[in-house]
Amino acid sequence: MARLIIKELAERQNISQSRLQREAGVTMSQLRRYWYNQSESVVLDALERIAKVLGVKTGDLIADNDEAQPAK
Repeated sequence: MARLIIKELAERQNISQSRLQREAGVTMSQLRRYWYNQSESVVLDALERIAKVLGVKTGDLIADNDEAQPAK
């Protein structure tokens, strides 16, 4: 299952939620749902704008949960 890694990417660049929300032109509630992986669906246009602010490709915002879990 895939998950969004917007929080991790933003924190690496010291970009706050409010700055990302403002520069990407998304609502704070939408960004928080993506930030905390609480959204069952996403708006591609919003992800594209978030990716642009973070300086990454849209696909870089998504990680495979299996890859994110430490090996047992």
